[in-house]
Amino acid sequence: MNVDARYRLGWIAVALLFCLAAALLYVDFVRFRAGTGVAYGRAAIGAPAPDVLLVTLDGHARRLSTFFGRPLVVNFFATWCEPCKAELPLVESRYVAARASGLTVLGVDQQEGPHEVRAFAAAHGVTYPIVIDTGPAVEAYGINAIPATLFIDASGGLRAV
Repeated sequence: MNVDARYRLGWIAVALLFCLAAALLYVDFVRFRAGTGVAYGRAAIGAPAPDVLLVTLDGHARRLSTFFGRPLVVNFFATWCEPCKAELPLVESRYVAARASGLTVLGVDQQEGPHEVRAFAAAHGVTYPIVIDTGPAVEAYGINAIPATLFIDASGGLRAV
């Protein structure tokens, strides 16, 4: 196959991928507008939030459900993630402003060591609780990019991702 034919074939493949992406985006948009089929991993908006096992910074296992009972914001992040660092001051300020009215914020680090996460939290002035996800939370909630934030109501229902 000559170079010109490979070049054309490459552009055809790119065009087909863009068409596929547009079709998938359209399907998601239709489902979102209809209010049905909006699911993330095992989690679905309006359904009970999946209970996953997380690890505290001191190495103890803790279930996400132990944070239910108050409105809960779950923020997935990693210490190396620049957008995560950029949103930290906003998340922290909202937590400080709303914790007296019952809001809980939980930071969920993605598979890093407790020493590194503790140092990161201290350096950025994070005062809300932080846990480490070893994988089940991102799988259950279908998180494929960070930062990502969940909103769980006081009864444990997932309201938004």
